[in-house]
Amino acid sequence: MAIQNETSMSDLAQPSRLNAPDINPQFRQALDDMVAVARSGHQPESQFFNPSDDWLKAQMRIFQDLPESEQQEVLKEIEVLKKEAVEANSQGKASKRAGPDVVFRLDNGGMTCYSQLGVVRRPDLTQYFIEGFDGNRDSLSFNEVNQALFAEVLPFLTRYMETAFRDGERIVQTNRQVCDAPGRSFHARQLLFGDRYPQLPYLRWQLTFDLPEAEYQSHADILEVSVPHWLEDLGILDSLVGRVIEAGLPQLVFRSPTRGLSLHLGFDYLGEHKMGELSVAMYLVKVKNGLAIQAALSMARARSIDGTMKNTAVVTAGPSLHGKSTLTIMMEFGDSELARLIGLVRDSQEGVYPMNDDIIMLHPLSEPVDTVRNGNRLRISYGIDGTENNLYAVPFGLNRDDDPITYDVVRGTAGDPNLQESLENVVVDPSTGVPDYSQNPVRNMRMILSRSRLIERKGASHLLSTITNGRMESAVHVPMIDTDRIFWQAVMRQNTVVPPLRRLSLEQYVRVLMYGEAVQMGAAIGAIGKPYVEYFSDPFIIGKEDENANLLYHILQQLSWNGMPQNYYVFNTGGVGADGNEAARGADYKKIPRELILMLQEALLRDAVRFEYDSTMRAEVAVAVLNLAG
Repeated sequence: MAIQNETSMSDLAQPSRLNAPDINPQFRQALDDMVAVARSGHQPESQFFNPSDDWLKAQMRIFQDLPESEQQEVLKEIEVLKKEAVEANSQGKASKRAGPDVVFRLDNGGMTCYSQLGVVRRPDLTQYFIEGFDGNRDSLSFNEVNQALFAEVLPFLTRYMETAFRDGERIVQTNRQVCDAPGRSFHARQLLFGDRYPQLPYLRWQLTFDLPEAEYQSHADILEVSVPHWLEDLGILDSLVGRVIEAGLPQLVFRSPTRGLSLHLGFDYLGEHKMGELSVAMYLVKVKNGLAIQAALSMARARSIDGTMKNTAVVTAGPSLHGKSTLTIMMEFGDSELARLIGLVRDSQEGVYPMNDDIIMLHPLSEPVDTVRNGNRLRISYGIDGTENNLYAVPFGLNRDDDPITYDVVRGTAGDPNLQESLENVVVDPSTGVPDYSQNPVRNMRMILSRSRLIERKGASHLLSTITNGRMESAVHVPMIDTDRIFWQAVMRQNTVVPPLRRLSLEQYVRVLMYGEAVQMGAAIGAIGKPYVEYFSDPFIIGKEDENANLLYHILQQLSWNGMPQNYYVFNTGGVGADGNEAARGADYKKIPRELILMLQEALLRDAVRFEYDSTMRAEVAVAVLNLAG
């Protein structure tokens, strides 16, 4: 989000920004009625009530199972889409679709599907019902005009739900869990209207955690209601449909955070849906004076160059597609370049345990925990929690030679194929079922990377148990009482003079997140390659943006005062030497290699980086990697 240093009169004049619109009583009543019915849900006897993976796959329109005539029509459509992609990409634009409205069975037994109603997140189409919290500078508020319109629309949606729940038909209900920390997790219910996009609950199932069956009909903290073809399916009067289109709202993500609601009208892209329930969870934790950050999370156990073994929680904040997942997934100690350079001996107790690659929660504990770590008294008042069970990542350019770990995790091997490979908007060869990771026509191809397979492939299955002395074997929340220190990191893409690694103070670190410098890479709407500013790397902040900076500063300050060692760093995953940040090129331009970033990350964990103060950067800059002799 764009950060502004002062409030202008034009800001105050915007009723859909800082000033909350007046609330239409009829709209609020219609909204409350809809939410009440959504909370009732299906009866357990319905086949649409938490269906199995097999049931969901049986509803999919799988290309290989179609009649020959339909297959030929799909193949013709693929050729048209190829031409459209070439034309769009030649103009520096993303294509609108990567494939037709089918699911391809992959050669290993997995599947890939294609979004038909948009392939990126749309914060520009996301509007918030401002009630019980303050609006902010950039989020769009649901204004009085839209409220009056949807006071007429919502009853159609409510009646559709009432009929579907009475008949046990037409709405796929899945009850899942966001986060896995006991007492700090959220019950999330998704209601998907129709059976045309069964891949959405199928893929969502993999990103979330199992909820105990006894809680399926309990009060859901989060309600995600999705109606991909709402203007056609809800029986809305033609005259009302016309008014919706005239208002520019044929697609809308509507959020009422105080009700736990994210309503998706006209979307089938998984990334938009997963951020729906995560955005509500982010609001819920903020109500408790916690905070959510877009960040990757891992636990690293590494021996420093002085011989000390340390358990480090690594939090890497930054925008989508800027390198968070790389630092989480690709870090390897066993055969690293750094190990060869400084003569490290492989240690089976070392490793990196990936936890999360998107949204984390800094969640206040109900009761602080007092403990002693390395002879020092420590009071733990916050947990650091991942939110998702697997990783929603971009496989563009993936191949076994450059990244054998990720490749084997997502594809499997000849002797152990990954039958669960799940892809979205990835081009596939229809004749073989082999995905082509070298093409990315929509600039936002996705895979769901199995965290358990990744941990096993990295040889880190034992690591969390080692770190916690057997208390935990699998988790996405940091074992705080077993943690020696926390690395708070940020990733950014700059191309002029910013060095690969800087060490910051707490205040500088918070400012870096406030500046939110990034380059558009394709996860959200915008021109590819264009620099932009997104406050805290988060286009979905609910409430005043200022609160996020102040809350983070307060939380990290509290952790420090209570005895937790913390360090603050920022990586530049772009390059140096360009005349301007817009163009990553020029006679003097040098791309910062991924290998260097990974080497510096490992060197940090081994306390093997030398920093020197740079008066231009006004920060300490990494200048050397130390060997075992210092």
